[in-house]
Amino acid sequence: MTDGSVRIRPWRPEDRALGLALFDSNVPRFFAAQERHDFTDFIDRLSGPYFVLEDAAGEAVGCGGYEAAEGDASVAVLCWGMVRADRHRAGLGTVLLTERLDRIAADPAYRSVAIETTQHSRGFFARHGFVQTRQVPDGFAPGMDLVEMTLELHGYRRSRPA
Repeated sequence: MTDGSVRIRPWRPEDRALGLALFDSNVPRFFAAQERHDFTDFIDRLSGPYFVLEDAAGEAVGCGGYEAAEGDASVAVLCWGMVRADRHRAGLGTVLLTERLDRIAADPAYRSVAIETTQHSRGFFARHGFVQTRQVPDGFAPGMDLVEMTLELHGYRRSRPA
């Protein structure tokens, strides 16, 4: 995907360092430092599509992906979506989320999308139609609640034609 100012491309193994830099830029506001190991394990063993968001200069400014839910292949789970901290509130998160949702919606195997996020990002996902289903105080780390949210794909309108 490209719109002239940003481009989304598939993740490559050599993107590991830039992914870790993106993660680190979001600690401690959006990720707990102890989650870095989980993120590293995830990118070292991808089980679904994962992408890099690049700006017009080709600089990585975000990453994120999705995979089928364990035990229910009709649910796509958004995985480790993030935008570099100094580029927040510029619409890049929306670009990355919309690209993933469009790809998921194009796959007839999926009926819904789930995400585990924090109270800090809940509003962002709610603005895109996600509904909170559960909240666990300090579920990720002290001060980082686990917030589960879902989006039903029935009636989802893709941002671009198939």
